[in-house]
Amino acid sequence: MSKRSRARSITILTAAALAVSGSPALAVTPPAAPRTPDAPPLVPAADQLVATAETYPAADTDVLTVTVTRNGVPEQRGGFALDVQEVLDAALEDLTSADSSPGDPLLVLNPFGTNTTGILAQFDTEDNGTLTYTVSSPGTADFNRVAKDHDPSPSSFEGQLIGVVPGAENTVTTTWQPDGGEPTEFSFTMTAPPSASGDRTTLERTVEGDAEELTDGLFAVMGLRRHIDYTLLYDNAGVLRAEFDLDDYRTDRLEFYGDTMVTTVGTDKVVRIDGLGRVVTSHVLDGYEMHHDFDVTDDGKLVILATETAKGSVEDVLVSLDLQTGTYEKTVDFTELLADYKSRTQPYGPGPYGPGEVDDWLHLNSVDWSPDGDSVIVSARENSAILKVDDVHGSPTVDYIIGQREVWAGTDVEDLLLEKAGDFPDSAGQHSVVRHDDAELADGQYYLTMFDNSFWRMSSRPDYTAPVPVGASPVPTADPSLRSEYRKYLVDENAGTYTEVESVPVPYSAIVSNVQDLGGPLVVNSGQALTFAEYDAQREVVARYGYALEGPTEDDFAYRVLKYGFGNFWFVAD
Repeated sequence: MSKRSRARSITILTAAALAVSGSPALAVTPPAAPRTPDAPPLVPAADQLVATAETYPAADTDVLTVTVTRNGVPEQRGGFALDVQEVLDAALEDLTSADSSPGDPLLVLNPFGTNTTGILAQFDTEDNGTLTYTVSSPGTADFNRVAKDHDPSPSSFEGQLIGVVPGAENTVTTTWQPDGGEPTEFSFTMTAPPSASGDRTTLERTVEGDAEELTDGLFAVMGLRRHIDYTLLYDNAGVLRAEFDLDDYRTDRLEFYGDTMVTTVGTDKVVRIDGLGRVVTSHVLDGYEMHHDFDVTDDGKLVILATETAKGSVEDVLVSLDLQTGTYEKTVDFTELLADYKSRTQPYGPGPYGPGEVDDWLHLNSVDWSPDGDSVIVSARENSAILKVDDVHGSPTVDYIIGQREVWAGTDVEDLLLEKAGDFPDSAGQHSVVRHDDAELADGQYYLTMFDNSFWRMSSRPDYTAPVPVGASPVPTADPSLRSEYRKYLVDENAGTYTEVESVPVPYSAIVSNVQDLGGPLVVNSGQALTFAEYDAQREVVARYGYALEGPTEDDFAYRVLKYGFGNFWFVAD
């Protein structure tokens, strides 16, 4: 048990033109000047944000929680308001000013409201060193990691301990090994708060191969329809080890830029979060709604699939956001690049956007940027096409199209179709199309991988009666008698061809879903089937995970499942 209490309260005043006080000490409102009869109306008082540190009751040591009130009303931290984040940061600065040590660290549960069971650990040190830790919880395998130190000073360690199981008793044992001294061990036990989403803390896992072959990392279950504003991170045993609390929108993916993680938290909001859970920057894209996917360029720009809210059509533009400056602009408008094709489509409905009609003529669902000509590969679900667009930050042009030739017959871009080399069906309703460059291939050659849903529906072209890909199904829900596929193409831009080099049947999902190439092994999520699996390099299932709840599941799915190692972010990189 800690020998002292670190609980305390600090107050900071904010107003539109007043930055949060840089001092962690109590900020005091200056006395008001006397009013005269001809004085202007009173200006509303500055917001008063109060951060209060209290002891978490379900722990055998001094674990703290920090809450914030705005003018006496509890503040929702999940809103990612930067003024709240700054107050929380100031509160932590105040707390870390007290003495601490590897044997008596400062511990704060989810201080920034971004990871419901993450624990910030801080203590004073005499030298650089390494902090290893183990989370032990009844009925689960131990979770072992080496925590990344986010304090560059050799006199202090600051990191986030990931892995506490929600709603369970957890014993966390840390070992601080200084570079030039003896190790110090510290241990505490706490019953963690329950899952904020209320979702399952363990998945159904079926091991079909050697579990030791599973790659290191955490599976991020994103866009879970039943809990759209949470992202759940599970370990290889299927145990929930972290939970992101979002702002009424799913995580489309996680990208890492510098020492921060970039993700979507609202339909028009992108944030950067550091390894301690602190929201560093927040960007609102006025006039646009994000959807489905984004990617980061080498020079720190996000290329984002978006809907321009002032337009009548949806899901057909790319927006570029500069992460350094916060500026953004529309860079590609497919209604202009494919104007002739669009003229052959029409709005339809009702559908997922509401009871009325929607002009969802393209339905872009993935984007993958390449430095090769500042280009992107995009996937269009509505017409089952894959397109490459060059010079997306300059004068964008469509370089080529892959898809069912009859769909594009007679349009002014028909000549941009690559030739199919071989006898195989085109994809139908595909998702997560990703480019993979390979040094062993000739210039102008590369691979594309995808989740081919094998589902065909083109509601924007009700007059289309030409052939559809062989094997494509009209069944719009999960059906265990059907199969989707992981597919891999070899694209040869010099020859103007594409050929299939690999195809693996996977559980059927008409919509959503993804594949992820881990450099040999694969992660495959069949969203409507409510299952994902990791495959080895020989395409045999190593382990399969089920994430369905009891009861009806026909309207449920996870949009994506991606595996991340979080090296150099939460953990020391291998």
